[in-house]
Parts: sequence; structure tokens; C-alpha cells
Amino acid sequence: MSKFKLGELVTLSAAGMKRDHNYGYYTGFGIVVEYLYGHSFPYGMQWFNKDKKGSKFMAKEYELKRYKAKK
Repeated sequence: MSKFKLGELVTLSAAGMKRDHNYGYYTGFGIVVEYLYGHSFPYGMQWFNKDKKGSKFMAKEYELKRYKAKK
């Protein structure tokens, strides 16, 4: 069972920020578009920030957290 549902907005967690392979995804947010059960990087997202306009990004569950809108 996945923690994040399809269509949910996510951003990188503190653990995700520490990983060098996530370079370029430190800002912005992603929309979960797929979940691949049993894969090393099961969450597929479309990522949006200044540089990555809609690029695909794969991550593990611990690298993500739910996006909270700023007030």
C-alpha cells in the first residue's frame, strides 16, 4: 500500500534534500502520476519548478512529503 495517492502534491523531505541524485529538484513540487509496487524508486512524478517544468522524477517514499501551501 502506497503512502501517497495518485494526483497528490509532494515535495522533497529532509532526507530527500540530502541525496545528491535529487539535484535540481530541491525546490518546487511534484504531482504523483504513478506508483510501481516493488520497484526501487516506486513513485513517479511530474515535477515543477523554475528549471524542471513538467519533467519526470522517480523517488522513494522516505524522500517525499506532502506539499503544504504557504499562506
